[in-house]
Amino acid sequence: MKKYILLLLVLLAGLIYGIMVGRYGYFPFSVLKNIQDTYQGEEKRASHNFSKLDIQKLISVNPGNIDSIRMVLTDLIFDTTAIPASLPDTIYAIADVQYAKLDNLESMDCFEVRMKYGINSKGIIFHPKKSNDRLLIYHEGHKGDFINGKNAIARFLKAGFTVYAFSMPLMGKNNQPTIFLDKLGEIYLGDHELMRFLHYPLQYFLAPVITMLNYAADKKFKDISMIGLSGGGWTTTLAAAIDTRINFSFPVSGTSPMYIRFRKLDKSYGDFEQIYEAVYSRVDYLDMYIMGSEGGNRFQLQILNKFDPCCFDGDEYNEYEAIISANVKKFPQGNFSVYFDTVNKDHRISDAALDEVEKKLNSSVVAGQ
Repeated sequence: MKKYILLLLVLLAGLIYGIMVGRYGYFPFSVLKNIQDTYQGEEKRASHNFSKLDIQKLISVNPGNIDSIRMVLTDLIFDTTAIPASLPDTIYAIADVQYAKLDNLESMDCFEVRMKYGINSKGIIFHPKKSNDRLLIYHEGHKGDFINGKNAIARFLKAGFTVYAFSMPLMGKNNQPTIFLDKLGEIYLGDHELMRFLHYPLQYFLAPVITMLNYAADKKFKDISMIGLSGGGWTTTLAAAIDTRINFSFPVSGTSPMYIRFRKLDKSYGDFEQIYEAVYSRVDYLDMYIMGSEGGNRFQLQILNKFDPCCFDGDEYNEYEAIISANVKKFPQGNFSVYFDTVNKDHRISDAALDEVEKKLNSSVVAGQ
């Protein structure tokens, strides 16, 4: 009998608390409300029929205006229409046991690029014993340190490339300073989202790459390639669009055009830098794909994972690949294509994708592009 009375009291208490949750917002009201809102939002998006777009109308760049649009994009990032002429603040020899046993490794240097507010970028230059006189930039994404890209770094180093390795700002070996902003006060920069409050915030993502391209200018490399994953793929897309010194670019699971993002807000909308209205309302990713692909001895191979659990999954690239490729063909030289990885189920660069990258880079030597 006591058990039934106790059970009744528990049920009564639960009923009373449930009423208070609904009426006064007690825990876990906010959690349940967020779940409900998310479900209803997904349900509404699933039931909404987006109209079929004329994608060509979203594209602005053409052979007659590409130089001016490139200057517009550069200005939106750096507050100047000219590529910054900065050089790294320090470069010094290092030994790192994490990379000590890489095939064909001669030596390593650490480079540091210091920017406004004390924000820095630290990376490593991997020098090969036997060099093919080619440079490859590897850029890690939001996972953190470029040690996560050790497989790719090792592969290209073994093939004879000099490799410059980067992490995104505030990640990896980079610092997370506490800064002071007028009208706002102190901010601890522990997250990219807070960088939106900085003046021209995208410069802190792109300046380190541009700086090291400046450093490489007198090294007599035959060509320069860049590959990046996720946020590093985003960086690769923007860097190749503004700086034609990057010959061959391989953004991996890094971007999708804004019109696709608006369809998939729950999956591919992205971090603030990916959707920064001040930039993308002027120059969309579709234009950047063309800008990163056109020119003598240049191409872009975009790599996407069909089953990517993070972002940019699915096959929507079919809507724009042929259109971007056709627009690039309006220029004297250049090429754009997509490698669609239908096997890889992780947010990473698969061995199959790296095989494709190596194939493209090897063919570029033979064909002169």
